[in-house]
Amino acid sequence: MKKIVIQGLGYVGLAMMTFCAGAKKKNKYLYNVVGIEKNSIKGLKIIDKIKSKRIPKIVDDKKFSKFYSKLIKDNRIKTSTDDSEYSEADIVFVCSNCDFDFIKGKVKLKSYIKNIDQISKKIKNNCLIIIQSTLPPGTTDKILEPVIKKNLRKRGIKNFYLSHSFERITPGKDYFTSMKNVERIIGAKNEISLKSTKKIFKDIFNLNPKKIIEFNNPSESETCKIIENSYRATNIAFIEEWRKFCSKNNLDLEKILSSIRQRKTHNNIMRSGIGVGGYCLTKDPLFAKASSEQVLHEKFEFPLSSKAVEVNQKMTFDVMSELKNRFNKKIFGKKILLIGVSYREDTNDTRYSPAEGVFNFFKKMNCKISFYDPIVNYWDFTESHSIEKRNLNNFDVYVYLIKHQSFKKLNISYKKKSLILDLNHVLENNERSKISNNKNFESYFIGSQQQ
Repeated sequence: MKKIVIQGLGYVGLAMMTFCAGAKKKNKYLYNVVGIEKNSIKGLKIIDKIKSKRIPKIVDDKKFSKFYSKLIKDNRIKTSTDDSEYSEADIVFVCSNCDFDFIKGKVKLKSYIKNIDQISKKIKNNCLIIIQSTLPPGTTDKILEPVIKKNLRKRGIKNFYLSHSFERITPGKDYFTSMKNVERIIGAKNEISLKSTKKIFKDIFNLNPKKIIEFNNPSESETCKIIENSYRATNIAFIEEWRKFCSKNNLDLEKILSSIRQRKTHNNIMRSGIGVGGYCLTKDPLFAKASSEQVLHEKFEFPLSSKAVEVNQKMTFDVMSELKNRFNKKIFGKKILLIGVSYREDTNDTRYSPAEGVFNFFKKMNCKISFYDPIVNYWDFTESHSIEKRNLNNFDVYVYLIKHQSFKKLNISYKKKSLILDLNHVLENNERSKISNNKNFESYFIGSQQQ
């Protein structure tokens, strides 16, 4: 039985370890699998949670939980901090993050290269390394491959195989489905690397060959991920500048956008919102310029991608500043309820959530803040500010931030003379109309014509 080692057990690594451990043929497991984390406070914490045999908090998908629980019972989920596990690996999936330093404006390549250095000092002959991390285009070809070659040459090892295949996993209720059914992008260094990577993905996910897309090299795969997320981030930033214009001139942006979407060429135009969150869109567009400066050493500026991130970073503050100017007396020192605090609907993921910017804004206005989110089970403010459903009725300001499915049945008896703010299209049109027409309330619905 071949051995697979997964490096990094976050959102991507946890899912990859689980699917690799669950891969079967004729009712027999195919691989011996182990997940590796750093011997650090954070890494040990992750290992302890997994070894406790409980479903990790980052998962809120019933399909995945059922799959994971079955593998726990079969003793298939194994983790370690011992890097000697790499020495017997036939396949290594690298799922650790490559982070961005927003202060220095650079990708943290040194720490990521250290991970690859650690692996390549241990692996055996003919090992296949599959990079799943989001990287600046050119990183695998120009930086990682030379590091691997250098370390293997010192040990007298001639053969290794290398490919890049980025992950598109979706946090939340589609965690399992998005991992299993998504198209696999593969940019391999040579034909053997490509064939080996394709076989692994077919074994693990039982994939139709049509769902495997081949690129000529890892740089194309890396570029694909960056363009994909830069496009989405730029679309969001584009709508933000029009939101400001329409808000200033009392124009109904959502009605305008709805009309534009009738054209098939424009049906993916974004909606207005409170801000961009999550691990990818907040940083990935900056990897383009980082590639030219830190990897390829060529002068490309990427002004649109860079500006999109700048606009999106300010979005939450700009929206809240408009609300302060309009409702200052209604907000200052009042009791505030935030409804939904994850970065996207139906997930418990709070990484870079706009809710944090909203929370801090109200805090500076001397408000007493609570939040209600039955899906989120970890956030910096959970212990002191989270409340139960039965306690939602006695607030001065209600702030809707995320459209969880469960909120469709959320009937709140708003306090008389309260202010209701829908900052992310959470409320349905009929509910908005009831609120707008009720003289007991004041309201603001982002992107809509304000009375």
